[in-house]
This record gives sequence, structure tokens and C-alpha cells, in this order.
Amino acid sequence: MNTANARQACKEIIDKADLLKAGKLGKEERKAAFASMENSLSLIEQELGLSSAPMPQMSVMQSSAQKQDSVQKQTAPSPVKIKQGKADKFKPSLSGTQKSRYLNEVNVTRAMLDDFVVKKKKNILSPDEIAYTLYSTNAYGKYANRMFESLTLAVTDRFGKELQGFYKSLRISGIKVLSKTYISMIFLSSVIAFFAVTLLASIFYSAPNIIIQVLRGIMLGIMGAGITAAIMYFYPVSIAKTKESAIKADLPFVIINMAAVAGSGAKPISIFKTILSSDEYPGMKGEIKKIINYVNLFGYDLSTALRAVARDTPSLRFKDVLDGIVNTITSGGDLKEYLNAMADEALTTYRLERQKAVEQIETYSDIYTTLLIAAPLLFFVTLAIIQTMGGEIGGVSVATISTFGTYLVIPLMNVGFIVFIDAVQPKG
Repeated sequence: MNTANARQACKEIIDKADLLKAGKLGKEERKAAFASMENSLSLIEQELGLSSAPMPQMSVMQSSAQKQDSVQKQTAPSPVKIKQGKADKFKPSLSGTQKSRYLNEVNVTRAMLDDFVVKKKKNILSPDEIAYTLYSTNAYGKYANRMFESLTLAVTDRFGKELQGFYKSLRISGIKVLSKTYISMIFLSSVIAFFAVTLLASIFYSAPNIIIQVLRGIMLGIMGAGITAAIMYFYPVSIAKTKESAIKADLPFVIINMAAVAGSGAKPISIFKTILSSDEYPGMKGEIKKIINYVNLFGYDLSTALRAVARDTPSLRFKDVLDGIVNTITSGGDLKEYLNAMADEALTTYRLERQKAVEQIETYSDIYTTLLIAAPLLFFVTLAIIQTMGGEIGGVSVATISTFGTYLVIPLMNVGFIVFIDAVQPKG
């Protein structure tokens, strides 16, 4: 290999490394780039007299159901991972002076080669990947399906229209269980609750007649089964509301971050990858991950993925933002300008809501002072006056009422007020 070819090979290695770091190459182009880099390294290695030491093996990891000796394929069209082996130790056959002279001839500095080696060791050359996620099976759900699948299918066929709201709540909640499986789990949980409550009630609630005791246990068991079914039925609704509150708290800051990323000239899909990789918005993580899954796993284009997430998100504000992004992309509008406008609007709304919350706190503080500070003081003063007169209230002594109010009523009222304040205040 002559000096011109060596210089060209080193230049190609550095150029390919920069392109890989910037993530500007497609799947096939990345494969070709790494193959070209390995060939160039092998030629330079031979010229340096280092051919006895094997170079790191850079193998492209793809997904599949079968495993091979050096390649593992995956079923999903995820971004390509590059796995780099550990370089074996070797002893150069050229002196330091000879290496320096050769590098000068090919116009490559030692710093450039050192930077390339550092990038390989830190795996900077491999593209960043936002991995998609897959659902895993639920053992309890599988058992429930085996026990109640036929009953579940009969119920869903008979009450399909009435269950549409339940299906939507279950989908919005993000519970990773199919609707049919979840209904089977409701049946199974109700049966378990029935037998458990019936057994406990029959054991601990005795009656003069054994028949009455058993009937009482059965009645309580039916009540326990009904309560269990109701809790599981409305659980997705509760989860969806909690999820909506979390999205509402993070959404203004997410839009600001999206506007900043869009202002840098990044691609639209890169905006969502940046938000997901930051881990600063736990309330939005589930929705953003859905977008990445639709694009990386199912092969949707970004507009279709955004529409799918907008259809199922529990937050109407986030739905409006996604619909606006879709309209801006499809119409060729300025995404940066749109996100900046939405960021200003979201921040203004956030400030108004916080100001309203502060005003509510002022009102609630007045109520707390009246009900839980002034009223108890007046109550105990009244009790003290009645006690000096030697009276009772409803046949109950003043000391008993005072003890009951001090250690039970007032503490419970304070706890209840704290729970109320926490429920009405905006989260985040």
C-alpha cells in the first residue's frame, strides 16, 4: 500500500466515524460504513506490521426468533445496534519514530487516531437507539382466561355497546392487559373474594343457628364479590384520571423543550426521542414511548403514530398539541413557530392555574382557621362551663366528650382537611 492510498484510507475512517456519530446514515449505509472502516484498518495494520493482532470484530446485531453463532436477529424493525468486541493486546513491530514518520506521510496526527480509538471504546460510533417495549404475558390473566373465557365472550357479545366506555378507559389507562383478559380477571377475582369472605364470615361471626351463620357468610361473600368487581371495573378510570393529572403537570415544560429542540433544526421524530431520553417528565413518558413504539416497532410514519396516540391519550390538551403537530407537518408549516406559540400558551395557562391555586389556598386557610381552630376552642370552653355546673350532654359525661373530641374527632378532621387540600391542588 503506497502513501497516497494510506492517506486516503485514514481520511475515510475519520469521515465515516463523523457520519456515524452524527447519525446521518441509514441501516444499509451504516453496515457499509463499518465494513469499509474495518477494511481500511486492516490495510493500515498490515502496513504497520501489526497483522498478527486481530482487530475488534464489529458485528451488526439484528432481531429474530432464531440465534446464530455471531448474529442475533430481532423480529422488530428497530434501529441497528452495533456490538464491538474487546481489542486484543498486541506488540507493535515498528518503533515510535517509524510510526510517527509514517503518520506524517499520510497526513494523520496521533490525536486524530487517539480520538478514533476513544470513540470506539465508548461505543460512540454506534447509533443511539431508543428501544421499543413489548408487552409480557400475565400469569394471573392467563389462568383467568382458562377459567372464564367462554363466560367473558358471552358477556362481551351481549353487552358490547354498554362496555365501550370501559374499553376506552382501559385503553387510555395504559394497563397492559387485553380487555377480554381483564374482564376474565374481574370474574376470577370476584369468585376468589366470594369464597374468602364467606369462609371468614362463617368462622368469625357466630350465630345460634348454623344455617343462619352460613347464610350470613354467603350474603357477606356476595357483597365482597360485588365490591371487588366494582373496584376492578372502575380501576382503569381512576388510573386514567391520575395519568391525565400527571400529563397536565408536565405538558407545559415538555412543549417548551420540544420547541427548543425544534428550533435547533432537528427532525420531528428526534424531538420525541430527545424528550423520552431525558427522563425528566415521568408523566409524559408513557405517551412519548407509545409514539416511539409505533414508529420503531410497527413501522408507522410519524403523522400516523401521532394520530394514534392523540386518539387514546387521556389529556385533551396533549391531544390538541399532537393534532397541531400533525397538521403542521402535513401542511408543510413551520413546526418551530407552532411549538413556540404552543409553549407560550401553555406557560401562560400554567401560571394562571398556579395563581388560581394560590387564591384557593387563601380561601381554604380561612375555612381551616374557622372550623378547626376557633370552633374547637369554643367547643372546649363550652364543655368547661358545663362541667363546672355538673351537667351532662345526652347522658354522656363532659370528660368523655372532651376525650373523644381531643383524641379522635379533631385529628380526623385535620387529616380529612389535608387530604382535601391535596386532592384539589394541581399536581407537579
